[in-house]
Amino acid sequence: MKLYVARHGHTNYNELGLCNSDPKIDVHLIDAGIEQANNLADRLKNSYIEQIFVSELRRTEQTASIVNQYHNAPVVVDARLNDIRFGSRFEGRHYSEYRAALEKTDNKFTARIDGCESIIDVRARTQEFLDDISAEDYKSVLVVTSGGVMQAMYAIIENLSIEEAWSFRPDNGTCVELELN
Repeated sequence: MKLYVARHGHTNYNELGLCNSDPKIDVHLIDAGIEQANNLADRLKNSYIEQIFVSELRRTEQTASIVNQYHNAPVVVDARLNDIRFGSRFEGRHYSEYRAALEKTDNKFTARIDGCESIIDVRARTQEFLDDISAEDYKSVLVVTSGGVMQAMYAIIENLSIEEAWSFRPDNGTCVELELN
């Protein structure tokens, strides 16, 4: 299966460097993010996409909607594609606070700071999602998600260590093309 994995376009929270994993909070594409989504749509317009998966977060749905103008593919919302669950300590806080707290732990990949989901947890739910879609008979799928889930998918499919995946930093509106067996 061909798997296009895209990071959502730039948002109001990206502009401020804030953490968000709560779908109830109004985090949406700004003009730059809409432009990124349009560029992504243009890049993928001649690609065959039969199914689109998005997280519960509005920014992924907005990005997918723009790309989908050329495909008219069914869109499925899957919570396993949500950004890392930051918990109440980091929700709405600057991302640098989260990164600094991770760096102070014994193992930044397994740390669950004040109920925050660990990076290993994100990888596990991403693996579960990939296992489920690989059991289907899709030929080509688009997944629109956050940077962290995109890192996890890339690492799983390319058989990278969590440390190697950590250095992969996808920009907003970017897409990688992978092969899921």
